[in-house]
Parts: sequence; structure tokens; C-alpha cells
Amino acid sequence: MLYNVCFRFLILIVTTSVFFSCASTSQPNPDGDKTDPMDTIAFPFPDTTAFAAINKTDSILGNSSRFGDVDIFPETALASKTGIYSKANDYTGKSVDLNFSFLAPISDTLKKRPFVLFVHEGAFLYGSLDNEIGKAKYFARKGYAVAAINYRLGFNGGSESNICGSNKQELVRTIYRAVQDTYAALFYFTSNAETLGIDVSQIFLAGSSAGNITISSLAYTKEADFEVLDPGIIKLLGALDPHQTTRRFKLRALLTSLGYGLLKGSSVSAVTIKPTIFFQRTGDNVLPYESGPLFFCSSYPVISGAKTTSDTLVKFKMPFELNYEKETGHLLSFPETYISQRYTLFVKRFWNKDYRQIISEKYTVISDKNIN
Repeated sequence: MLYNVCFRFLILIVTTSVFFSCASTSQPNPDGDKTDPMDTIAFPFPDTTAFAAINKTDSILGNSSRFGDVDIFPETALASKTGIYSKANDYTGKSVDLNFSFLAPISDTLKKRPFVLFVHEGAFLYGSLDNEIGKAKYFARKGYAVAAINYRLGFNGGSESNICGSNKQELVRTIYRAVQDTYAALFYFTSNAETLGIDVSQIFLAGSSAGNITISSLAYTKEADFEVLDPGIIKLLGALDPHQTTRRFKLRALLTSLGYGLLKGSSVSAVTIKPTIFFQRTGDNVLPYESGPLFFCSSYPVISGAKTTSDTLVKFKMPFELNYEKETGHLLSFPETYISQRYTLFVKRFWNKDYRQIISEKYTVISDKNIN
């Protein structure tokens, strides 16, 4: 069985409103039905949802003409929303606005869409949500609701010219802050799920480089784990998830590129493990492909890369797709559209219960194991 967690309560059936006000001419239903069957099942919170009902929705999503590698909506049919999802103090104590960009089809017949949250790269020092907009648009044109966020950047002693100028404690704290911000973003979007047209039972996290360290930490690194890495961090920076946001949504899978990084000591188990897709170079010189210190700085925390983490998914019989290049360097030669396509097809297989462990060198599949 893919998951061994049972939910004890019955599903609550609700109706919802569409994210944007409908235009005078409504968007045709891509699946050809007057009423989209995906809207007949709604999940207010996973803690009150029967797992069998989620499986039923997975089948509907997997068999829909949406959400694959075909554009259902033109870019002109997408509407965007920007704003601030939270405020927080950065590493210097300065209050900063944390903003987002949200995209979804306008005048959509489907009132609840799977949601993908994108977290950008930049070594926790630079970068912005703009780096993820290309992939976000790719998903929105397939029928998803999507968002990209900015989060707090910077740490004492670190700079683009001297990335190894800090210490383990500072790096653990900057990752902690990034996870706090991602939780805050998820709280914002799940709190506004009805208005935004988000299905909270179908949440996916996508991260690039530092972004995938952030989302893997959210999935696997508990407050207690951070406290072991940096005693006193909770008292200093506050709760990791002050709103207990994880009770508000169901995280289905992780979509990662530009390497991978799972903090050593994270709580990976049969309960917490998530289906994951990876893109990384074997000679990555920023994030280890197997395991080693973050950014290859000897004083920084140890992380597990795509290879070591995929081996863990083998152990737990969890679906994954590992795409690697036998090349040196951090940046990938895979086009962004190809990465996005592999993301969507990975999710489709997962929904259709086609549980596979796929390993590809460049574009060539070298291992494809069905674990059904």
C-alpha cells in the first residue's frame, strides 16, 4: 500500500466558488461534461477526509484531459493575482513583505484545481519568484492553480562572492526561516482556497536548488529536528509552523530540479515519505548528488542529494523519477519546458496509481520499475 495512514472521519461535501469572477463567455469544460465530476468531491481538510475519497479523486484527475502535457488553456485565458502573503523579520531583524504571484485559468468550469506552489533557487542569498514563473505558467495552462513566492533571503557571513563565509548555525537558521515562510504561504492559500479555486487535498510543492532544500525540509524536517541541529532555534525564531498549517492540506508529492538537498537528521519514515521527481547532475558542485555538506562548505550542514534520497525512496517502495546528467556543474541542460513536462506526467502517473521508480540518464531511461 502506498500510504499506511488511515483517516477516521467521513468526507464533507461542500460547494465552492470560482477563483475569478466569470467573464461573459465561460470557458468550455476541457473534459466535455456540463458539470465537471472533479467538483462533486471537495476536501475542506485532510484530517476530516476519508482516504478512499482522495483515491477516488486521484482517479478522476488522472483520467481527465487536463493536467498532462497538453495545453488546455491559452496564456490569454490565465488570470493572475499578486500580493503579500505574510510579513516577517529577516536575518538582520528588518521587517520584510513576503509576496506571491498566483495564476489560474479564468472563467473555469472547474471550481477546485490541484495546486502547485513554486519556491525559487538562489543559495538563500538571491533570486526571486520570477525564476519560477515559466514553470508556473506551464502548469496553469494545463488547468492547475499555481503560485510562486518570495521568501526571506540572506544569512550572516554569506555572500554571492563568498558563499562559504558563514557557519552551520546560520545556514540551519536560514533554512528554518525559508520553511516558516513556505508554511505561511500555504496558510494563506489554504485559507483562501474557496476564493482561489484550490483543492486542499491536492497540494504539490515544487522547488529549484535552495527551493528544493526548503520544500524537502518542510516535508521531512520537524521542529525537533531543527532543535537538534541548532539548540534554541525555536525560542529564537518562533514556531516552525505557528498556524499548524499541515492540518489544512494534503501534500501529495515533491517536484524538484537543480539538485536536491535533504538535511541530515530529518524525520523520514514510511508515514512522511513523498513521491518525488529529481533533476540533478552527478557532478553538481553546489548540492552533492549523493551526500555531503551544503554548497560543499565543510562547516555547513550535511545534506542528501538526489541519488541518496532516491535510494531511500527505493527502500520505502515510493514512486520517484530520477533524471540525471553525467556532467559537472550545478546548472542543467534540460530545457525548462522538458522539466515541467516530466513534472506533469509524473503527477499523472501517480494519480493513475501507476507507481513507478524511473531512472533516466539525460533523456534515456535506464531503469523503469513498476512497484504496484
